[in-house]
Amino acid sequence: MKVNARQLTSYLTTNHRLSVHQSGNKTWHSTETSLIHSTDSILKAIDQKKVTAVILLDMSKAFDSINHNILLAKLEDVGVSSRCLGWFKSYLSERYQAVRINSTLSEKLPVVSGVPQGSILGPLLFSIYVNDLPSVAKNCLSESYVDDTKLLLSFRIDDSNIALTDLNEDLIRMRNWCFDNLLLLNPYKTKLMVYGSRQMLAKLPDFRLSLLGKKLTPASSVKDLGVKFDPILSFDNHILSTVSSCKSSLCQINRAKHVFPKNLLITVTNALVFSKLYYCSSLWSNTSCSNLSQLQSVQNFAARVVSNRRKFDHITPILKELRWFPVKSHLYSRDALLAFKCMNDCAPAYLLSQFKTRGEVSGRDSRNTKQLDVPLYRSTAGQRSFHYRTVTLWNNINPDLKLCKSIPSFKIKLKRELLQQFLDSQPKGMFLIVDVVVVVVVFAVVVDDVDVRCMLLLLILLSRI
Repeated sequence: MKVNARQLTSYLTTNHRLSVHQSGNKTWHSTETSLIHSTDSILKAIDQKKVTAVILLDMSKAFDSINHNILLAKLEDVGVSSRCLGWFKSYLSERYQAVRINSTLSEKLPVVSGVPQGSILGPLLFSIYVNDLPSVAKNCLSESYVDDTKLLLSFRIDDSNIALTDLNEDLIRMRNWCFDNLLLLNPYKTKLMVYGSRQMLAKLPDFRLSLLGKKLTPASSVKDLGVKFDPILSFDNHILSTVSSCKSSLCQINRAKHVFPKNLLITVTNALVFSKLYYCSSLWSNTSCSNLSQLQSVQNFAARVVSNRRKFDHITPILKELRWFPVKSHLYSRDALLAFKCMNDCAPAYLLSQFKTRGEVSGRDSRNTKQLDVPLYRSTAGQRSFHYRTVTLWNNINPDLKLCKSIPSFKIKLKRELLQQFLDSQPKGMFLIVDVVVVVVVFAVVVDDVDVRCMLLLLILLSRI
């Protein structure tokens, strides 16, 4: 089965048979790259004083609803030979299912639709089945990640009526495609979100759409591929939810920490906490300082749990002992890694196409020819885009890191550099403590009856800040 999946994937990739708007089940593609692509287009629209309407379509039982005859026809459309079609027909046919409740087993019934769940071929066959879905929309940009599809349309406030018409037309087209392919859209789980600056959203008139008799109104928060979005892309809701979930997991780990050795605690923390904390971080690493502080509090909590330290123990020595650099540096390392992938053709084409060198833009040779061309944005919204942040990061990164030949070597060198910077850094209160020590000494020498013990107590308190 793996051989068949590998051969089919290689054929589809080499011959560019799969839609570029489908990010699921592709090399170098992920939920993170898909969300970055759509979010960058929203931020660029905000920079142009536009708002963006996004419709998140929900399909009910999508994998179980695939019609085998339609799937075989679509396999033929992408160029699968008649001999291979016979193999796929045999693979899909004569399958049966039964239900077991305790010791009672129902009669077997034939499976007449859907792809085998849990199989290596299932996701790939589904991608082929919905391969033409992104091309159905004529007015909007359509992006998909497996069965999660969204429509995006940017427009000026004055053109909101035209935008409503365009969105409704594309919704009808998507609905008809689902009917023709025997898939069911769920209007109750389909969401509408309008993104923009606070000023633009305040001017937006009543904005409503209709899908299968259900009215769609702009939501205040939606979840897309595991990330919570708000209308101004502050990611406050996502950070709040993530921090709450991570601290809940840490509380459970804390109750059982005495059972596990330290190295196993670190493994469990990485699996249950940090995997959630940094999910799609290159998408939201431009968030506010207050949100970064909340994320840092999760790492501090985790460090104290793993090291079995008290709540008010100074955190910097603990992090250095564990060789964990702070959250801000960790977010930088993940952004830098994705930037390295983009510079070395290890990322989706929709990200690679954004970056051009100054030499490619100007057509002249200079000492900055190999530097990336900095995009021009009029607002901070555009400068929050992954495109702008990556250009700035790459132009200022250590030149030695740019010379790395592989992703593993880049990760090792970058981690070593960031860790060394953190280990060499001095605590924030160090110089203040030194000044207080001098004051204590002066008081002890000049004034005979000064209560030096009080001053020393003050020194101790300051050292714990």
